[in-house]
Amino acid sequence: MTKASFFKLMIIIPLTSLATEAHAFDKGFLAYMINDFTTALIEWRKKAELGNATAQTNIGDLYEAGNGVLKDNVLAYQWYSLGAMNGSNSAKKSKEYLETRMTPLEIKMAEELTKTCLASGYKDCSF
Repeated sequence: MTKASFFKLMIIIPLTSLATEAHAFDKGFLAYMINDFTTALIEWRKKAELGNATAQTNIGDLYEAGNGVLKDNVLAYQWYSLGAMNGSNSAKKSKEYLETRMTPLEIKMAEELTKTCLASGYKDCSF
């Protein structure tokens, strides 16, 4: 094997792995990039219902900004909470920031929605 062939393999193998991991979000991410927020939500919802922190965080972002959905801090907080519980640092930071713009009642409502969602295994989550 030549050095050039070896070098190509060293680049192609990690990129193939990365592409395989990213494939699950391709449709949602691509839809988001062209402002097709409805499709992004549909695609991310599938992953969010499986407990995927990135998808849950992305849905929180949609609700916080009002992209493709009515702007709703309570629902954004719910999704950020779920994402944070599943390991998303971004969700944790977004949730903390959002708390500063919410009333105690709104936070309580969001926490109740989060509990319901968790208890249902992500099948009864508010959208």
